[in-house]
Amino acid sequence: MYPHGTRPTRLANCLRFLVWMSLVLAVPLPVDAQAPDFDAVASRLSAAISLSSRGLAVKPSVLVMDFAETHGSPNELGAALAAAFSKSLAKNAQDFVVSGEDTEFQGFRTARSPARSGDDTSSVDCSAGQPKPSIAVEGYFDDLPDRIVLRIKATRNEDNKILFDERVSLPLTPEMQSWESKALSTSGTPDNQEGLTWVRPDFHMPDDAASIPNMNSAWKSYTRPRCLDCGRAVYPDSAMAAKIQGVIELRVLIDSKGRPAKIIVLKGLPCGLNERAVQTVAGWKLSPATGPDGKPVVVWQDAEVTFQLF
Repeated sequence: MYPHGTRPTRLANCLRFLVWMSLVLAVPLPVDAQAPDFDAVASRLSAAISLSSRGLAVKPSVLVMDFAETHGSPNELGAALAAAFSKSLAKNAQDFVVSGEDTEFQGFRTARSPARSGDDTSSVDCSAGQPKPSIAVEGYFDDLPDRIVLRIKATRNEDNKILFDERVSLPLTPEMQSWESKALSTSGTPDNQEGLTWVRPDFHMPDDAASIPNMNSAWKSYTRPRCLDCGRAVYPDSAMAAKIQGVIELRVLIDSKGRPAKIIVLKGLPCGLNERAVQTVAGWKLSPATGPDGKPVVVWQDAEVTFQLF
């Protein structure tokens, strides 16, 4: 026998405990904002791609571009959404291959990516001559107070036929809002701007680098480097198709053997012309500069590479 009132009190406590546990279990688990659930729409896109490529001997390649905000500059949210969708599409792939970021289509991706703010060559199309995926997937989104409306479109590059065009809605999380406020980071300097730098792999900057003469200034008793074998740069197909021409200005560090050791782009051009100019100058052979004592020295020398259409 229990003392009067003891058992009912314990039973009431047990019931209260069970009710509390039920409420705890009913609370939904947090959703990982970094991985939106794209499986349903990725499955439908997969079916559309498979239908369009039925009977092909070679599996088509599919490249997911960075998604872009309809009204705004490229930001990290677009890149994160595109990465999540690419992963989901690869999981649902049927009879096609989803290309990753580091593929032969990197030039196509760069040429077709939404222009960065401040890029005055945003209207230049540099995609000509670049390897193209069979299908490009693009995304455009608008942010509302509580959600994101995303349009996903897949286009076949062979004939510009739209294979898929669908809108999906995603809940707008605080993390997504923080991504949206961050400009899209780039792995290098925009194609038409200064700053691209090449350094010869076996070269090590000397300890007295700050005192290296700059031959663009007046250095008495110094002789300048002279070209012995300075080949001309060959136009990239993409720049030729876009009809880009002009002068690229470089600053070149020439070692004591007359070999370019470091090249900096001071003023550049789009569509791969900077890279082609640097590649060309890196192969130049020159007579080294000499100092007052007649011995070869390391110097800086400005150079220009001209691209002109005839």
